[in-house]
Amino acid sequence: MTTLNWGILGPGAIALEFAKAIKEVNGSICAVGARNLEKAKAFASMYHIEKVYGNYEEMLSDPGIDVVYIATPHSSHYDFIMKSLINNKHVFCEKSITVNSKQLREIVAAAEQKNLVVAEAMTVYHMPLFKKLRHIVDSGKIGTLKMIQVSFGSCKKYDVANRFFSKELAGGALLDIGTYALSFARYFLSSQPYEVLTTAKKFETGVDEQSGILLKNSRTKWR
Repeated sequence: MTTLNWGILGPGAIALEFAKAIKEVNGSICAVGARNLEKAKAFASMYHIEKVYGNYEEMLSDPGIDVVYIATPHSSHYDFIMKSLINNKHVFCEKSITVNSKQLREIVAAAEQKNLVVAEAMTVYHMPLFKKLRHIVDSGKIGTLKMIQVSFGSCKKYDVANRFFSKELAGGALLDIGTYALSFARYFLSSQPYEVLTTAKKFETGVDEQSGILLKNSRTKWR
């Protein structure tokens, strides 16, 4: 089996967990990049990463990297994914992978053209609990699935400087954690919903503090 060389873009808290997981399965992390070189060096020392970059673009052009893990704010994902693809690298990107569907369509087209893999780090699709639930639903043991109701939330400390509250950094409830609820519901659909209804409560910075989404789907389309 070929060992892929990973490059980590954005050495934040979630990237620490990712690096730990890669090391536990004897994976290879060969580079880390950040705008703050000292932060990148500190991260590299923890996981014995050889190459350290204080410039994202330099890391993405490194020919020794096979796949890039992107853990930067949502607003930067599109640009970094496209630059990774231009440099012939596979991509594993934190959610939300993009801030809108137009960006995602362009990414998919670019990846298909170059025969590269782009994947979103969405835990819902891989957790044993949800796989077991999917198996139960598919078996028909609980009858025909007619409705899914999902509530997901978290408490964020009030700080307008935090990315969670920043419109420029694509903050807000939906792009931060609402994607988990949507992905859970979508996990049990065999096709895209034919109608989507939404409502949102805005925070003073312009991001959504709360979001409600109703997906309508034909009964025959449930798994």
